[in-house]
Amino acid sequence: MAGEEVVAGLYLPSDITPYIHVLVYHVRYMIKNHRNWGLKSFSCAAVEKKNHQQVSYFFRKTLKDGGKYMNGKSSIKELLHYENRTLYFTYSNDMLLHSFQRTQKINI
Repeated sequence: MAGEEVVAGLYLPSDITPYIHVLVYHVRYMIKNHRNWGLKSFSCAAVEKKNHQQVSYFFRKTLKDGGKYMNGKSSIKELLHYENRTLYFTYSNDMLLHSFQRTQKINI
């Protein structure tokens, strides 16, 4: 920020988001030390997408804790169980498909 002056007290601490903090205090260092990575590698798009998916699932599918921890499950536990099931079936099906692709030839 050559030639620019930082004005103290311009923003309240509650106005500063984690993204703005990183932009002001850390991006210069990251770009300087990791030039070959590029700025795109520091994107939070994947985290934001995962947050969007979980919030959407929460408002579509869970009881939103309106069931008063029905069967001992809070909405957070419902989300975590959903994530675990999704990962399990995604990767177990991939492994199952790969095991079928490795067929052996039998000569008679």
